[in-house]
Order: sequence, then structure tokens, then C-alpha cells
Amino acid sequence: MKSEDLIHLKFEYNEALQSKRDILYSEKNLITIAKKINNYISLREDELKSKIRLHRKVKEMVTTIRKLQKIVPNIEVPKILKKESHEPKEKETIKIKPKRKKDSDHIESQLQEIQEKLNSLQR
Repeated sequence: MKSEDLIHLKFEYNEALQSKRDILYSEKNLITIAKKINNYISLREDELKSKIRLHRKVKEMVTTIRKLQKIVPNIEVPKILKKESHEPKEKETIKIKPKRKKDSDHIESQLQEIQEKLNSLQR
């Protein structure tokens, strides 16, 4: 180096000491950050390996299911069972039976009997 390129700075003792402390704290923080980044990278690699394993297992399951579907014979469901199934249809309507007077009278009489029994028990 040429002597012209050298720059000299003069610091007070306290300023130099504080600057040294700041540099050391900065180095310490950078090392801590580097450790955390390395830990993150390690955890991320583990996560990716786990995802790859899971993906392989899912593919295996899919191929196994397809093989089973080829092996197991297709059964034809009788029409009677198809009617009883509760699969939703496009336009399914619910039929409600109209109330009969006899049914409502019968229910009313039962309610009245129960109420009378309750009243007798309270006395």
C-alpha cells in the first residue's frame, strides 16, 4: 500500500471501548442468527423428507386401492335396494301425510290422561 492511502482515525479511550463492545455484540448476534438459520435449514430438510415419504405412501395407497378395485368384482345392486338407498336425487320431494282427525284426537286424549296423572300425583 502506498502511504497516501492510509487513513488514521483517533478515538478517545471510552469511544474505542464502546466501539469494540458494539462490534463484539454484532458478531455475537450474527453468530446466533447463523445458528438459527442452520437450525431452520435442518428442520426444513427434515420436513421436505417427511413430505416426500408421505407422498410416496399416498401413491402406494392409491395403487393398492386401484389393484383392489380390479380384483374385487363389481356387483350389481338390485333395483329394490337402489330405491331404498338414501342417495340424494336431483329433484327429491318429501311427501307429508295429512293429519287425520282420529290421530290428533288420540294424541290429545293421551296428553289429557298424562296431565291428569300428574295432577293426581301432586295432590
